[in-house]
Amino acid sequence: MIGTSWSPRLNIRWRLTAWNAVVMTAVLTVFSLVLLFAVRRHLTERADQTLQEELRELIEEINFYPDTSNLGAQLERRYSVHAHYHFRVVDQHGNPLFRSRFLTNVELPFDTDPATLRGAVFQDVELPELGTHRLLTMAMRDSRSNPLLLQVLAPRMALDSEFRSYVWMILTAGPIALCSAVLAGYFLAGRSLAPIEDIAATAERISAKNLSERVLVSDPNDELGRLAILLNEAFDRLQTSINDVRQFTADAAHELRSPLAIMRTEAEVALRSARSDEEYRRVIQVTLEEATRLGELSDQLLTLSRHDSGALGPFDDIVAMDALLTDVLEKFHLLAQEKGVTFESSTLPAWYVQGDDIWLSRLFFNLLDNGLKYTEAGGTVRLLASISRETDGRQTATFVVEDTGPGIAAEHLPSLFKRFYRADESRNRRLGGTGLGLAICQSIVNAHKGTIRVESEVGVGSRFIVTLPGSTEDRP
Repeated sequence: MIGTSWSPRLNIRWRLTAWNAVVMTAVLTVFSLVLLFAVRRHLTERADQTLQEELRELIEEINFYPDTSNLGAQLERRYSVHAHYHFRVVDQHGNPLFRSRFLTNVELPFDTDPATLRGAVFQDVELPELGTHRLLTMAMRDSRSNPLLLQVLAPRMALDSEFRSYVWMILTAGPIALCSAVLAGYFLAGRSLAPIEDIAATAERISAKNLSERVLVSDPNDELGRLAILLNEAFDRLQTSINDVRQFTADAAHELRSPLAIMRTEAEVALRSARSDEEYRRVIQVTLEEATRLGELSDQLLTLSRHDSGALGPFDDIVAMDALLTDVLEKFHLLAQEKGVTFESSTLPAWYVQGDDIWLSRLFFNLLDNGLKYTEAGGTVRLLASISRETDGRQTATFVVEDTGPGIAAEHLPSLFKRFYRADESRNRRLGGTGLGLAICQSIVNAHKGTIRVESEVGVGSRFIVTLPGSTEDRP
């Protein structure tokens, strides 16, 4: 049992929009986080650089006063209150030599021996009731090579405030950008799917009564253009198939109606009044001939139906064509003699085809019967066979059935293998044909992956050329 969902499935446009919203949300989130990280790092580096500049000025000031015993009094005048920066200088024992007024009651972390400290150390410190500050700690030596620890402190309030402004900017602009992206995605999805809507509308209008309309191909090089081309090709094949079915149905109805009308007319005439035995015998004879023709036509229609449905093939048997053609030829020698037609055949080479011997017999029986039927007394019917090698190295056998009949005009040759097609009056139903023999031959050849074609010249005769793939050895 197939599970069903209670919620209706979204159409492709909304699904594309939803996917676009998800992807854009993920992209904007990652981009915003990376951007905020970079901004925070930049702000911190800028603040640290300012701390370093302030500390560098303090070091210059200390170097200006080589006597550290009076250092506190000297620094008091300039660094006791110094904008937003607060300073502290301690000796190697932790004794304060100087501290800004702001740090009078504030203890800064001091857990490093100035003699071992290398380089600048930045850290964030949380001062009770004063908030977070940025602290820079460095070591230096005075004029007597005594290590000193220097510290400069600045509040992070301005830095954090500026960073929050960036956060609020992104939180405000992000949803606006996301909504804009979703609306743009919905619009662009509609524009992108518009050709599909046109294709669907056109396909919906195409029916058995309207087969001529085709999908408009705006750009044959993009995916939708190629889809439209493929659909148009499919519609062309569908139109051809439907037209063929219509023509076939009309032709079949016409062929069936003629013998039925003859049988009905003969029976009605015979029943109008008493007839002689000879007249009744004639009516029965005509009825039998038309019934036989109807049976023949039904068999051929059934054969073509089986071919169309794919019932013919694939084949597993290996057929020896020389033996098969020898059996078929034996049946025609006597018929040719009775009609006064010379029947000739070339030497039949050993050739093995993977196929069905009954259908292959019917193929060549139809072709030979067709040649014999339209060849007048004194003419000739020939069967020629040869083996040739194709350019790709494969071998094929070519079988030619030629006659010296009236020939076929060139304009009829392309349609000769169509069902119920008759070239001219010399090939009408007075000779017993139904117009399906050559169509059946083509179906048999196609099922055996071969080819069949015709060459003809009016007043000279016709040649039916069949090529069949196979092998000279008795193997598949």
